[in-house]
This record gives sequence, C-alpha cells and structure tokens, in this order.
Amino acid sequence: MNKNKQNYIYVYDENHHQIIVIDGETGEKIDQKDDRVTSILKHFQEEGLTAKLRKFAVWCARQANEEIKPIQKKLIDLAESAIKGEATTKQLRELYDETEGAAIATDTVGLRQGSDKAPAFLTTRECINPNPYDAALQAARFHRLWAELKHKGSGDEKFLKEIKVNTAGDVVRDTEQKQVDYLLDLMNTDD
Repeated sequence: MNKNKQNYIYVYDENHHQIIVIDGETGEKIDQKDDRVTSILKHFQEEGLTAKLRKFAVWCARQANEEIKPIQKKLIDLAESAIKGEATTKQLRELYDETEGAAIATDTVGLRQGSDKAPAFLTTRECINPNPYDAALQAARFHRLWAELKHKGSGDEKFLKEIKVNTAGDVVRDTEQKQVDYLLDLMNTDD
C-alpha cells in the first residue's frame, strides 16, 4: 500500500456499488491494481467457487463487526442461506436494493467522518451483493478500510499495544494478510 494512504478519500459509488479511492491532494481517482486477495478471488470466480466467495465476504463481515446488530444479522443469515444454496439471487438482490438507502447514508455520514462503524456495516451489506465475486471483493476492501479507520480512531492503549503502534499501512497489510490466510484455508476445503 502507498505510504500516502492517509491522504486518500473513500467514496461509495452508488451506481456501481463499490468503494472508490480518490487522492485527497489531486482529486484524481486512484487506479486500484490487483493485490493478492483480488488475485485469489478472481481464481475462485474463474473456478465457479461462488460459495467460497460468499463465505469470504461473511468472514470479512464478522471480522469487522465486534457485535452484530439485527439488520446485520439479517444480512449475514441471508448470505449464509445463499452459501448453502437455500437463497436465490432474487432474494439477495431484493434485500441488497432494500438496504441501498442505508448504504448511502452510511457513506454520507459515517465514511466521510472517519467512523469505523461505516465500513463495518458496508462490509456486512456486501455479503448479500447478488454477484458473489463483487460481494467478496467489496467486503475485502471495506474490511481493510475498517481496520485502517479503527486503528486511526483508537485511543485505547490496549489496542495500541496489540498492534505495536503500527502505522495505518501496516494495519492494512496485516488485515490483507489475514484475508489471504483465510482464502488459502478456503482453497483447502471441499465445501
């Protein structure tokens, strides 16, 4: 990750249902190249491993949420039903569209104010993105953003000791490594 990451602005693109990163100094959109997580997710997509893509999105949501609120539980429950083949794309789309207003409000208020609760909610919402690849990709991005904002906003000394006063970039790299580790574990499972 770039050392100037703290100068980036994160905006939720409601048309494409994804997070966009903008350079705070130039105002230009940052071209996001494939990282290790994206490469593995693309492999899963190419192999048709949709359940594993959605499992990863759910894992990201659970990592980013210390406590699951009722609406988040509803989202995760539907995603887990989709993993088992018990929920349809139509059901996913309906709930995804139904929560669009909450996503926009979360972006407008939460992300722009630097709240770590905003990307935590958006990570959870992505679990039900009708496209399993997009669900996993966006959940991974929001999960990393959550880790960065949590690190920046934490005045808790215990948290600082746990991360050994790493920079935000180190926290994002650590989060990405955890994501890679989980994806590699998923590769080795039959379900």
